[in-house]
Amino acid sequence: MPHPEQHFRWVFQLRAPPSALWPLVSNTDRFNRDCGYPAVTIVPAPPGADQKVTNTRRLRASVAGFVIEWDELAFEWLAPTRYGVERTYHSGPVAKMLMFCELAPRADGGTTLTYDMRLTPSSLFGRLALPFSIGNKARATTERVFQQYDAFALAGLRASQLAQKPRLAAGAPVRLATAGLALVGTAAQPGPLVEKLANHLATADDLALARIRPYALADDWRAPRRDTLHLFLHATRAGLLDFRWDVICPHCRGAPQPKDSLSGVTSVSHCASCDVDFTTNFDQSVELTFTPNAAVRAVPRVDYCVGGPQVTPHIVAQQALASGERRALPLALAPGRYRARAAGVAAQHAFRVAPGAARALRLDLGVPSVAGMPTLSLSNGSGPPAVSLSNPPFGEPAVAPDGELTLLNATEIARLAVVEHIAWSDQSTTAAEVTSLQLFRDLFSREVLRPGEQISVGTMTVVFTDLKNSTQLYRDIGDAPAFGRVLTHFEILKAAVAAEGGCIVKTMGDAIMAVFPRPVAALRAIQHAQRWLARPAEMALPAGVTVPPSSLKPLALKAGIHCGPCLAINQNDRLDYFGSTVNLTARLCGLCTGTDLILSAAARADAEVAAHLAEQAGAIRVAEETARLKGFGEESFTVTRVAAR
Repeated sequence: MPHPEQHFRWVFQLRAPPSALWPLVSNTDRFNRDCGYPAVTIVPAPPGADQKVTNTRRLRASVAGFVIEWDELAFEWLAPTRYGVERTYHSGPVAKMLMFCELAPRADGGTTLTYDMRLTPSSLFGRLALPFSIGNKARATTERVFQQYDAFALAGLRASQLAQKPRLAAGAPVRLATAGLALVGTAAQPGPLVEKLANHLATADDLALARIRPYALADDWRAPRRDTLHLFLHATRAGLLDFRWDVICPHCRGAPQPKDSLSGVTSVSHCASCDVDFTTNFDQSVELTFTPNAAVRAVPRVDYCVGGPQVTPHIVAQQALASGERRALPLALAPGRYRARAAGVAAQHAFRVAPGAARALRLDLGVPSVAGMPTLSLSNGSGPPAVSLSNPPFGEPAVAPDGELTLLNATEIARLAVVEHIAWSDQSTTAAEVTSLQLFRDLFSREVLRPGEQISVGTMTVVFTDLKNSTQLYRDIGDAPAFGRVLTHFEILKAAVAAEGGCIVKTMGDAIMAVFPRPVAALRAIQHAQRWLARPAEMALPAGVTVPPSSLKPLALKAGIHCGPCLAINQNDRLDYFGSTVNLTARLCGLCTGTDLILSAAARADAEVAAHLAEQAGAIRVAEETARLKGFGEESFTVTRVAAR
């Protein structure tokens, strides 16, 4: 005989608005921990299960010595107003649970939070125990935690501070103090920043330290991001931190398979949660994160929930839609670019959230694309679509920040619909950026891909330089003096490149290959280096160059700059790059006279490069010309020659 469903509905009045409470309340991982609920583990799916269709996970937890297993459907949510989940249990006192949490704004600026649970007992014991364990005990715990979250939100905090007392390793305080002195004294790191890092490692909770993102921490500290990243790299070398490479799934943006070394990163990766293979690339799917070294503090990775809204905070709405189901979602989104997609459907629908845009937008998920573009339907909010566009003539469709988005599942099966912010988090420290830092190359030269692996790094800026008349220099002054001047020129180049966030990949005789994340950084670095080498006695040399300027003689530096897609490889146990972008850049250098540099059309078209050249209009000459490059047949290239006046 089935047992009747038991309904528990709790309403709490909180002072903070829903937008401030959402990051705290919807972080179900921390919420479950703060409530004292047990950790969970993911159980491998049984043979034949199709997770892409059912969107379920099998989870397990131990409660009072009893093992409980359940199937959990994917969470559904709409930020920042509600989330919910459904579970079907295979053991324990509960057979089924439906839970949702809703945050409704009040006129006074506060929030009415409703926490609703519908539980079906699996036995007489469950029927008798639930009123006490849930109705009394769980209610009191939930209210206490939400009231504390309210205080955190009013203080401007976005993460729970209800942490257990950290446990440092034996001797950790001494290690932190000793390493801190070395970081400030030997590595020349900023003292206040070193102190912040040491305090964070000693006091933050395990969930915060299990995956430290340096740029996110820098923003919290209101510190320069590059300075914070440099400190993290030095601290890793000093033994305070360990780093790993998180391979990010482009669908759920989770990191299912972190790697301890770049040698473990492959060109094709698999996400078990999404059950998809995806192509790995350095600029979007590989991120460098950190955790404390075990000699300072052991941080086990413990999950208390694996599917809440804050696991994938870029997803602003996630809804399960039956075949043919249409659902209207009232929005409360920041302006920006978004996309709607359905699991298992290739077509994706891009749209903008913009003030003054239409009050309603309808997207039909699963509609066949036209010329590679998903069909987008604009609605005026009532009746049939006002406009139907397969390729919007005025750009992407738009909807107001507080408008309404209607999603239609036009496929023949149930789908999990997702609305997400398109932009990858600018707080990600990508592999493309890190591996182009001179400091990273200097400290971790053994971080390379495994032999034979080729991974896209996206768009990189490549620079080749060469000394003019270097062969004649060796003949005129002899091998030893000429070699000394070449080494000094390498020092100056390395300092100029590092100052602009780039790195020297390799040297070839008296030439170098360097890479930068942005073209304007490469342009500034080469202009500085050319001035230092051409007039050493008149210029203040960059930090780190130990040779007195008075002992230097003028040298002419040729350089070519180009940007485009590259592949990363392991070349002689060094992280190297190859591809047509690299080949073309090497040829550009040959067009120089030694008093100028050459920009490719792609580098010249960069907005930051254009602005930089405009600022220097009175001090430089910029001329466009056409050239043919060796190895590229009869093809003509438009290049820009930049020279000092």
